[in-house]
Amino acid sequence: MRKNLFLFLSISILLCSCADPKNFEFKGLQDIKIEKISMGKNNIRAKIKYYNPNNFSLVLKQIDCDILMNNQPFTKVHLDTNFIIPANATFLVPAKMEFEMSALVKNSMDIIFNKPIKLNIKGQATLSKGIFTKTVPIAFETNQKLNLGAALTNN
Repeated sequence: MRKNLFLFLSISILLCSCADPKNFEFKGLQDIKIEKISMGKNNIRAKIKYYNPNNFSLVLKQIDCDILMNNQPFTKVHLDTNFIIPANATFLVPAKMEFEMSALVKNSMDIIFNKPIKLNIKGQATLSKGIFTKTVPIAFETNQKLNLGAALTNN
C-alpha cells in the first residue's frame, strides 16, 4: 500500500512539473548587419530578441522559420545548435539569413523612408527541459523599422 502511494505521488509530481512551456514573446530584431550585398543573393546577420515568460530555463535545440516582409516571402532562418534560454529573461538568438535583392526591392520605398515594415515569423522550434523535448509552433507578427543604411555602414 505504501509503495503504491509513493509511486502515485511520484508520478503526480512528475506530471505536474512537466507542464507545457508558455510561448516566447517576440521583441524584434536588433544589430542588423548586411555582410554581402549584390543584385543576387545577399547575406544579413541579425539578433532576434525574445522574452521567456517561463519560470524555468530551457534549451533551444533547433529553429526553422520563414520570415515574411509585408506578407511577401523574404528569407528563412535555420538554427541547429544548443542554446540555453534563461528563465524569466530577455534573450537574443543570432541569425544569419540569405535573401534575394528582389525581395528587398519590393519594399524599397518603405525602407528608404524608414517606415515600419510588417514582419511575420512563422515556423517551429524544438525545446528541451531535462529529458523532455517538444516542438512548438512559432508565429509572430510585428511592425519594425529596418534601418538598412545603418546596417550597411556597420560592416
